[in-house]
Amino acid sequence: MRSVQNYGILPRLQHVIWVQRSMRKNILIFGHNDATQFIDIYNQYTKLFDPSRYKVTVAYLTGEPNEAVRERTLAEEVLFFNFSKSSIRTLKLKPIAKLLNLTRKNHYDMVICHRYKPSYIMMWVAQFIKIPTLIFVMHELGTMSARGRQWLVTLLWRRNMWFAGVSNAVRDDLQNDLRCVAKDKIVTLYNTIDVELTEKALYTRDEARGALKVSNDIILFGTLARLVPNKDLATLIEAFASIKPNYPNAKLIILGDGILETQLKSEVSKLHLEQEIIFTGFIANGFRYMKAFDCFTLSSIQEAFGRVLIEAMIAKLPILATRVNGIPEVMGDTGWVVPAKAPPSFAKAMLDVLSLTPKQREVMGENAYQRAVKHFSIPAFKQQFWQVFGK
Repeated sequence: MRSVQNYGILPRLQHVIWVQRSMRKNILIFGHNDATQFIDIYNQYTKLFDPSRYKVTVAYLTGEPNEAVRERTLAEEVLFFNFSKSSIRTLKLKPIAKLLNLTRKNHYDMVICHRYKPSYIMMWVAQFIKIPTLIFVMHELGTMSARGRQWLVTLLWRRNMWFAGVSNAVRDDLQNDLRCVAKDKIVTLYNTIDVELTEKALYTRDEARGALKVSNDIILFGTLARLVPNKDLATLIEAFASIKPNYPNAKLIILGDGILETQLKSEVSKLHLEQEIIFTGFIANGFRYMKAFDCFTLSSIQEAFGRVLIEAMIAKLPILATRVNGIPEVMGDTGWVVPAKAPPSFAKAMLDVLSLTPKQREVMGENAYQRAVKHFSIPAFKQQFWQVFGK
């Protein structure tokens, strides 16, 4: 029997595949660094694009080539520019030149930049090379509050450029600061999570509690946060301290580290609650321990979006958080949303949590999960993105 190759079928198929691949549109996702949360975000955007129609490249502005990062990044091509911090200050001429050459070579149909510095660089590149669609995604409040940045955008902005905030709060902040940009060119593109992958990564309640050394008879309030001022963990600690005397089986656990660790531990020591408020320090992939909690808490005084809230939703937890910036739009009508820097309000909500039966907590957690799937999953993001930018 003759082989397929003898009939010339395989070479023709290979040629067809080559033609199809060569006709694909080129997409560039350009990010500042390879921090874990941003790799996840770049993957979120990569999943927008059908590989049969698009070739996606992710480029990291800073950071040396790293095989572990390359493997975690889902894009077909991964580039490490390895620029130093000093070279991306001021005018950033070397990064601009490099991106100019790359863009001229690859003829990108769409470029999506995350954070300010990659956006600044690509805005300059776009003055010399036409790119049909440019999207600049901002992940923090106040990114464009500086007069110099506002002036630069006024100088460089073109009709093919869009700005996006990761929440309506960030979008509104951008619209207020960038008066030169048409409001319909400043949109919301939520951060999202792969629900299925996140669920699979979660430890069971017993596994998580075993690892954290928390017994099953404890009602556990938990948070996953950096120990920094904008997380306002002092309010969380004060609120918990006020309800603890009447609930001996309640504990608070704080997963994370940061510059305020010594100060917060000192405050806990003054309250004589060293055994009741647990500091774990930094734990890699801390979200995996979420199911150990009976309630997830977030006491932030500033939060552009609050991705950790979605992780708590996927873990099917009741949630207690503060009414600041992007938090209310993530929470919706699930859980408790209380004023920031208000320990009495936080404590009252904690008492509400303690009054719930296990079944009631389960129902609240399920409602939170359904909200995450509906609004913050990959399918939800695809619908949101392509409604704005078309296919």
